[in-house]
Amino acid sequence: MNEKLVVYAYNVRFGEAILLKVPDGGKHRFILVDAGNWQSGRAGLNKPLLNALKDIHKRTRGKIDLYVMTHEHMDHVEGLRAADRKGYKFDIDTVWMTASSEPGYYDKFPDAKEKKKRLQDAVAAFKELSATPGLAAELKAIYELNAARTVDCVDFIRKAGRKDTYYVYRGCDLRNKHPFSDAGLRILAPEEDTSVYYKSILESVPRFSLDAAGTPSTYRKSLPLPLPGVDGGAFYDLIERMDGAFSESVFAIDKAANDTSIVFELTWRGRRLLFTGDAEQESWEKMYENTSLKPVDIFKIGHHGSATARPPLAALNKILPQSRREQALAVLSTFPNVPFKSIPDKDTLDDIMKRTKKVYRTSDAADGKPVIVTIAAVC
Repeated sequence: MNEKLVVYAYNVRFGEAILLKVPDGGKHRFILVDAGNWQSGRAGLNKPLLNALKDIHKRTRGKIDLYVMTHEHMDHVEGLRAADRKGYKFDIDTVWMTASSEPGYYDKFPDAKEKKKRLQDAVAAFKELSATPGLAAELKAIYELNAARTVDCVDFIRKAGRKDTYYVYRGCDLRNKHPFSDAGLRILAPEEDTSVYYKSILESVPRFSLDAAGTPSTYRKSLPLPLPGVDGGAFYDLIERMDGAFSESVFAIDKAANDTSIVFELTWRGRRLLFTGDAEQESWEKMYENTSLKPVDIFKIGHHGSATARPPLAALNKILPQSRREQALAVLSTFPNVPFKSIPDKDTLDDIMKRTKKVYRTSDAADGKPVIVTIAAVC
Protein backbone atom coordinates (compact mmCIF):
# COMPACT_ATOMS: atom_id res chain seq x y z
CA MET A 1 0.00 0.00 0.00
CA ASN A 2 1.49 3.34 -1.07
CA GLU A 3 -1.18 5.74 0.15
CA LYS A 4 -0.20 9.19 1.30
CA LEU A 5 -1.75 11.86 3.48
CA VAL A 6 -1.85 15.31 1.87
CA VAL A 7 -2.02 18.74 3.51
CA TYR A 8 -3.19 21.67 1.38
CA ALA A 9 -2.47 25.00 3.11
CA TYR A 10 -4.01 27.85 1.12
CA ASN A 11 -2.76 31.36 0.55
CA VAL A 12 -5.79 33.39 1.61
CA ARG A 13 -3.51 36.28 2.53
CA PHE A 14 -3.87 36.94 6.28
CA GLY A 15 -6.10 34.09 7.40
CA GLU A 16 -6.30 30.34 7.38
CA ALA A 17 -7.77 27.52 5.29
CA ILE A 18 -6.17 24.08 5.56
CA LEU A 19 -7.50 20.97 3.83
CA LEU A 20 -6.38 17.47 4.82
CA LYS A 21 -6.84 14.51 2.50
CA VAL A 22 -6.63 11.40 4.67
CA PRO A 23 -6.72 7.79 3.39
CA ASP A 24 -9.16 6.13 5.76
CA GLY A 25 -11.33 3.03 5.66
CA GLY A 26 -10.56 2.28 2.03
CA LYS A 27 -11.41 5.79 0.82
CA HIS A 28 -10.18 9.35 1.07
CA ARG A 29 -11.73 11.54 3.74
CA PHE A 30 -11.35 15.29 4.04
CA ILE A 31 -10.85 17.57 7.04
CA LEU A 32 -11.16 21.32 6.54
CA VAL A 33 -9.55 23.35 9.31
CA ASP A 34 -10.93 26.89 9.32
CA ALA A 35 -11.65 29.12 6.34
CA GLY A 36 -11.39 32.88 6.52
CA ASN A 37 -9.22 35.90 6.03
CA TRP A 38 -8.82 39.31 7.60
CA GLN A 39 -10.21 41.11 4.55
CA SER A 40 -13.38 39.03 4.35
CA GLY A 41 -16.43 41.07 3.51
CA ARG A 42 -14.46 43.88 1.86
CA ALA A 43 -15.42 44.32 -1.77
CA GLY A 44 -12.83 42.74 -4.04
CA LEU A 45 -10.34 42.08 -1.26
CA ASN A 46 -11.35 38.57 -0.24
CA LYS A 47 -10.85 37.08 -3.71
CA PRO A 48 -7.94 34.86 -2.50
CA LEU A 49 -10.28 33.27 0.07
CA LEU A 50 -13.07 32.70 -2.45
CA ASN A 51 -10.63 31.22 -4.97
CA ALA A 52 -9.27 28.91 -2.28
CA LEU A 53 -12.77 27.72 -1.39
CA LYS A 54 -13.52 27.13 -5.06
CA ASP A 55 -10.38 24.97 -5.30
CA ILE A 56 -11.30 23.11 -2.10
CA HIS A 57 -14.79 22.47 -3.48
CA LYS A 58 -13.27 21.03 -6.66
CA ARG A 59 -10.79 18.78 -4.84
CA THR A 60 -13.40 17.44 -2.42
CA ARG A 61 -16.35 17.48 -4.82
CA GLY A 62 -18.02 19.51 -2.12
CA LYS A 63 -17.86 16.74 0.49
CA ILE A 64 -16.12 17.48 3.81
CA ASP A 65 -16.04 14.72 6.44
CA LEU A 66 -14.97 16.96 9.34
CA TYR A 67 -14.92 20.74 9.57
CA VAL A 68 -12.95 22.24 12.47
CA MET A 69 -13.61 25.83 13.55
CA THR A 70 -10.68 26.50 15.85
CA HIS A 71 -11.88 29.81 17.33
CA GLU A 72 -14.09 32.84 16.77
CA HIS A 73 -11.98 35.24 14.71
CA MET A 74 -13.00 36.55 11.30
CA ASP A 75 -9.78 35.37 9.66
CA HIS A 76 -10.81 31.81 10.58
CA VAL A 77 -14.62 31.70 10.36
CA GLU A 78 -15.95 33.72 7.44
CA GLY A 79 -15.19 31.35 4.58
CA LEU A 80 -18.07 28.86 4.61
CA ARG A 81 -20.67 31.62 4.64
CA ALA A 82 -18.87 33.51 1.88
CA ALA A 83 -18.60 30.35 -0.24
CA ASP A 84 -22.28 29.59 0.21
CA ARG A 85 -23.21 33.05 -1.02
CA LYS A 86 -21.13 32.43 -4.16
CA GLY A 87 -22.76 29.08 -4.83
CA TYR A 88 -20.00 26.82 -3.46
CA LYS A 89 -22.11 24.74 -1.13
CA PHE A 90 -20.39 22.08 0.97
CA ASP A 91 -21.89 18.82 2.20
CA ILE A 92 -20.30 18.59 5.66
CA ASP A 93 -20.65 15.44 7.73
CA THR A 94 -19.48 16.59 11.18
CA VAL A 95 -18.55 19.97 12.66
CA TRP A 96 -16.23 20.63 15.57
CA MET A 97 -16.30 24.04 17.21
CA THR A 98 -14.37 25.45 20.13
CA ALA A 99 -16.20 24.80 23.40
CA SER A 100 -16.82 28.46 24.22
CA SER A 101 -18.86 28.95 21.03
CA GLU A 102 -21.61 26.66 22.30
CA PRO A 103 -24.92 28.49 22.94
CA GLY A 104 -25.34 28.94 26.67
CA TYR A 105 -21.65 28.29 27.33
CA TYR A 106 -21.15 31.42 29.44
CA ASP A 107 -24.15 30.56 31.60
CA LYS A 108 -22.35 27.36 32.55
CA PHE A 109 -19.09 29.18 33.24
CA PRO A 110 -20.00 32.46 34.99
CA ASP A 111 -16.39 33.39 35.77
CA ALA A 112 -15.50 33.30 32.08
CA LYS A 113 -18.70 35.21 31.32
CA GLU A 114 -17.88 37.98 33.78
CA LYS A 115 -14.31 38.38 32.57
CA LYS A 116 -15.25 38.43 28.90
CA LYS A 117 -18.13 40.84 29.48
CA ARG A 118 -15.86 43.29 31.27
CA LEU A 119 -13.51 43.35 28.32
CA GLN A 120 -16.33 43.55 25.78
CA ASP A 121 -17.81 46.59 27.51
CA ALA A 122 -14.48 48.35 27.22
CA VAL A 123 -13.97 47.35 23.61
CA ALA A 124 -17.45 48.65 22.71
CA ALA A 125 -16.08 52.18 23.11
CA PHE A 126 -13.93 51.54 20.06
CA LYS A 127 -16.85 51.96 17.66
CA GLU A 128 -17.09 55.60 18.61
CA LEU A 129 -13.37 56.13 18.20
CA SER A 130 -12.43 53.98 15.22
CA ALA A 131 -12.42 56.94 12.83
CA THR A 132 -10.06 58.97 15.02
CA PRO A 133 -7.21 60.39 12.90
CA GLY A 134 -3.91 58.69 13.61
CA LEU A 135 -5.36 55.61 15.27
CA ALA A 136 -2.92 52.76 14.66
CA ALA A 137 -3.95 50.42 11.86
CA GLU A 138 -3.04 47.37 13.93
CA LEU A 139 -5.48 48.32 16.68
CA LYS A 140 -8.21 48.64 14.06
CA ALA A 141 -7.29 45.26 12.61
CA ILE A 142 -7.44 43.55 16.01
CA TYR A 143 -10.83 45.08 16.67
CA GLU A 144 -12.13 43.88 13.29
CA LEU A 145 -11.00 40.32 13.96
CA ASN A 146 -13.06 40.36 17.17
CA ALA A 147 -15.99 42.35 15.79
CA ALA A 148 -19.61 41.44 16.40
CA ARG A 149 -20.09 40.36 12.78
CA THR A 150 -18.33 37.10 13.61
CA VAL A 151 -21.63 36.01 15.21
CA ASP A 152 -23.36 35.41 11.88
CA CYS A 153 -20.40 33.43 10.54
CA VAL A 154 -20.18 31.27 13.64
CA ASP A 155 -23.92 30.63 13.53
CA PHE A 156 -23.62 29.55 9.90
CA ILE A 157 -20.89 27.06 10.82
CA ARG A 158 -22.96 25.79 13.75
CA LYS A 159 -25.69 24.72 11.32
CA ALA A 160 -23.39 23.46 8.55
CA GLY A 161 -23.04 19.83 9.62
CA ARG A 162 -25.31 17.26 8.01
CA LYS A 163 -25.02 15.05 11.09
CA ASP A 164 -23.83 16.69 14.30
CA THR A 165 -22.02 19.71 15.69
CA TYR A 166 -19.78 19.12 18.69
CA TYR A 167 -18.19 21.70 21.00
CA VAL A 168 -14.85 20.20 21.91
CA TYR A 169 -12.21 20.79 24.56
CA ARG A 170 -9.29 18.99 26.18
CA GLY A 171 -10.43 15.77 27.78
CA CYS A 172 -13.79 15.50 26.01
CA ASP A 173 -14.87 12.09 24.77
CA LEU A 174 -14.41 11.93 20.99
CA ARG A 175 -15.97 8.52 20.49
CA ASN A 176 -18.58 8.73 17.73
CA LYS A 177 -17.75 12.40 17.21
CA HIS A 178 -15.89 11.91 13.93
CA PRO A 179 -16.19 9.55 10.95
CA PHE A 180 -12.59 8.25 10.89
CA SER A 181 -11.67 4.61 11.43
CA ASP A 182 -7.95 4.39 10.56
CA ALA A 183 -6.92 7.84 11.81
CA GLY A 184 -6.86 8.85 15.47
CA LEU A 185 -7.82 12.28 16.81
CA ARG A 186 -6.98 13.89 20.16
CA ILE A 187 -7.89 17.33 21.54
CA LEU A 188 -5.05 19.05 23.41
CA ALA A 189 -6.76 22.42 23.92
CA PRO A 190 -8.67 24.50 24.88
CA GLU A 191 -9.53 23.99 28.51
CA GLU A 192 -13.27 23.57 29.03
CA ASP A 193 -13.37 26.57 31.38
CA THR A 194 -11.89 29.42 29.35
CA SER A 195 -11.75 31.79 32.31
CA VAL A 196 -8.14 30.61 32.73
CA TYR A 197 -7.30 32.56 29.56
CA TYR A 198 -8.81 35.88 30.64
CA LYS A 199 -6.21 37.66 32.66
CA SER A 200 -7.06 41.08 33.98
CA ILE A 201 -6.17 44.06 31.82
CA LEU A 202 -3.36 45.07 34.15
CA GLU A 203 -1.96 41.54 34.11
CA SER A 204 -2.03 41.10 30.37
CA VAL A 205 -1.00 44.57 29.15
CA PRO A 206 0.96 47.13 31.19
CA ARG A 207 -0.53 50.60 31.46
CA PHE A 208 1.22 53.38 29.57
CA SER A 209 3.27 56.07 31.24
CA LEU A 210 4.57 59.00 29.20
CA ASP A 211 7.98 60.46 29.80
CA ALA A 212 8.81 64.13 29.48
CA ALA A 213 9.22 63.80 25.71
CA GLY A 214 5.71 62.40 25.33
CA THR A 215 6.79 58.87 24.43
CA PRO A 216 5.72 55.72 26.28
CA SER A 217 8.27 54.56 28.81
CA THR A 218 6.50 51.22 29.25
CA TYR A 219 4.39 49.42 26.72
CA ARG A 220 3.60 45.93 25.62
CA LYS A 221 6.16 44.69 23.13
CA SER A 222 3.55 43.88 20.48
CA LEU A 223 1.66 47.17 20.83
CA PRO A 224 1.82 49.06 17.52
CA LEU A 225 3.63 52.37 17.36
CA PRO A 226 2.01 55.46 15.82
CA LEU A 227 1.92 55.54 12.04
CA PRO A 228 4.55 57.64 10.26
CA GLY A 229 3.65 61.29 10.48
CA VAL A 230 1.37 60.83 13.50
CA ASP A 231 2.41 62.68 16.63
CA GLY A 232 3.47 60.10 19.20
CA GLY A 233 2.46 62.09 22.25
CA ALA A 234 -1.00 62.77 20.85
CA PHE A 235 -1.44 59.12 19.88
CA TYR A 236 -0.65 57.74 23.33
CA ASP A 237 -2.59 60.52 25.02
CA LEU A 238 -5.59 59.47 22.95
CA ILE A 239 -5.22 55.87 24.10
CA GLU A 240 -4.90 56.94 27.72
CA ARG A 241 -8.10 58.95 27.54
CA MET A 242 -10.21 56.24 25.93
CA ASP A 243 -13.05 54.91 28.04
CA GLY A 244 -12.19 51.66 29.82
CA ALA A 245 -8.64 51.64 28.46
CA PHE A 246 -10.03 50.04 25.34
CA SER A 247 -6.65 49.45 23.72
CA GLU A 248 -5.60 47.14 26.52
CA SER A 249 -9.01 45.48 26.33
CA VAL A 250 -8.75 44.93 22.59
CA PHE A 251 -5.42 43.15 23.05
CA ALA A 252 -6.66 41.16 26.04
CA ILE A 253 -9.86 39.92 24.42
CA ASP A 254 -8.01 39.11 21.21
CA LYS A 255 -5.46 37.10 23.18
CA ALA A 256 -8.12 35.24 25.13
CA ALA A 257 -10.02 34.34 21.95
CA ASN A 258 -6.82 32.98 20.42
CA ASP A 259 -6.27 30.85 23.51
CA THR A 260 -9.68 29.23 23.07
CA SER A 261 -8.38 27.69 19.82
CA ILE A 262 -8.94 24.01 19.25
CA VAL A 263 -5.55 22.32 19.16
CA PHE A 264 -5.83 18.79 17.82
CA GLU A 265 -3.51 15.94 17.02
CA LEU A 266 -4.10 13.63 14.06
CA THR A 267 -2.34 10.27 14.08
CA TRP A 268 -2.29 8.21 10.90
CA ARG A 269 -0.30 5.05 10.17
CA GLY A 270 2.71 5.95 12.26
CA ARG A 271 2.54 9.69 11.55
CA ARG A 272 1.53 12.50 13.88
CA LEU A 273 0.29 15.94 12.81
CA LEU A 274 -0.47 18.85 15.15
CA PHE A 275 -2.82 21.71 14.26
CA THR A 276 -2.75 24.64 16.64
CA GLY A 277 -5.15 27.36 15.47
CA ASP A 278 -3.99 30.63 17.03
CA ALA A 279 -3.25 29.22 20.50
CA GLU A 280 -1.02 31.57 22.51
CA GLN A 281 1.24 31.22 25.54
CA GLU A 282 -1.44 30.56 28.18
CA SER A 283 -2.87 27.73 26.10
CA TRP A 284 0.57 26.19 25.53
CA GLU A 285 1.30 26.35 29.24
CA LYS A 286 -1.93 24.46 29.98
CA MET A 287 -1.14 21.91 27.28
CA TYR A 288 2.29 21.30 28.72
CA GLU A 289 0.83 20.89 32.21
CA ASN A 290 -2.16 18.74 31.32
CA THR A 291 -1.37 16.69 28.21
CA SER A 292 1.26 14.32 26.95
CA LEU A 293 3.04 16.19 24.17
CA LYS A 294 4.73 13.96 21.60
CA PRO A 295 7.06 14.46 18.63
CA VAL A 296 5.21 15.39 15.45
CA ASP A 297 5.86 14.90 11.75
CA ILE A 298 3.93 18.01 10.69
CA PHE A 299 3.52 21.07 12.90
CA LYS A 300 1.10 23.85 11.98
CA ILE A 301 2.74 27.00 13.36
CA GLY A 302 0.27 28.98 15.47
CA HIS A 303 -1.19 32.44 14.97
CA HIS A 304 0.38 33.05 11.56
CA GLY A 305 3.89 32.96 13.00
CA SER A 306 3.32 35.43 15.81
CA ALA A 307 5.72 35.52 18.74
CA THR A 308 2.69 35.30 21.05
CA ALA A 309 2.01 31.74 19.84
CA ARG A 310 5.54 30.45 20.18
CA PRO A 311 5.43 27.31 22.35
CA PRO A 312 7.49 27.49 25.54
CA LEU A 313 10.87 25.82 25.14
CA ALA A 314 9.87 22.81 27.24
CA ALA A 315 6.84 22.20 24.99
CA LEU A 316 8.85 22.81 21.83
CA ASN A 317 11.41 20.23 22.91
CA LYS A 318 8.58 17.70 23.19
CA ILE A 319 6.90 18.29 19.84
CA LEU A 320 9.92 19.27 17.74
CA PRO A 321 13.01 17.75 19.37
CA GLN A 322 16.27 18.64 17.67
CA SER A 323 17.01 14.94 17.20
CA ARG A 324 14.12 14.62 14.72
CA ARG A 325 14.90 17.65 12.61
CA GLU A 326 15.21 15.63 9.38
CA GLN A 327 11.81 14.00 9.93
CA ALA A 328 9.74 17.01 10.95
CA LEU A 329 8.01 19.55 8.69
CA ALA A 330 6.13 22.73 9.51
CA VAL A 331 3.32 24.66 7.83
CA LEU A 332 2.80 28.40 8.22
CA SER A 333 -0.35 30.27 7.19
CA THR A 334 0.75 33.88 6.98
CA PHE A 335 1.00 36.96 4.83
CA PRO A 336 3.88 39.27 5.81
CA ASN A 337 3.09 42.81 6.99
CA VAL A 338 -0.67 42.57 6.45
CA PRO A 339 -2.19 43.69 8.72
CA PHE A 340 0.46 43.25 11.44
CA LYS A 341 4.06 44.34 10.89
CA SER A 342 5.32 41.96 13.58
CA ILE A 343 3.90 38.82 11.90
CA PRO A 344 5.55 36.51 11.13
CA ASP A 345 8.09 36.88 13.91
CA LYS A 346 11.64 36.20 12.71
CA ASP A 347 12.95 34.76 15.99
CA THR A 348 10.01 32.36 16.27
CA LEU A 349 10.48 31.13 12.70
CA ASP A 350 14.25 30.83 13.10
CA ASP A 351 13.78 28.59 16.13
CA ILE A 352 11.26 26.36 14.36
CA MET A 353 13.42 26.19 11.23
CA LYS A 354 16.27 24.84 13.35
CA ARG A 355 13.96 21.99 14.40
CA THR A 356 12.40 21.09 11.04
CA LYS A 357 13.57 19.98 7.64
CA LYS A 358 11.36 22.56 5.90
CA VAL A 359 8.77 25.23 6.66
CA TYR A 360 6.04 25.48 4.03
CA ARG A 361 4.68 29.04 3.87
CA THR A 362 1.32 29.82 2.29
CA SER A 363 2.77 33.11 1.08
CA ASP A 364 4.94 31.08 -1.31
CA ALA A 365 1.81 30.04 -3.23
CA ALA A 366 -0.21 32.24 -5.57
CA ASP A 367 -3.34 33.89 -4.17
CA GLY A 368 -6.02 31.28 -3.59
CA LYS A 369 -3.64 28.38 -4.25
CA PRO A 370 -2.15 25.92 -1.74
CA VAL A 371 1.29 24.85 -0.71
CA ILE A 372 1.11 21.06 -0.66
CA VAL A 373 2.74 18.77 1.89
CA THR A 374 2.64 15.00 1.33
CA ILE A 375 3.66 12.31 3.79
CA ALA A 376 3.64 8.53 3.44
CA ALA A 377 2.65 5.98 6.03
CA VAL A 378 5.43 4.36 8.03
CA CYS A 379 3.49 1.28 9.06
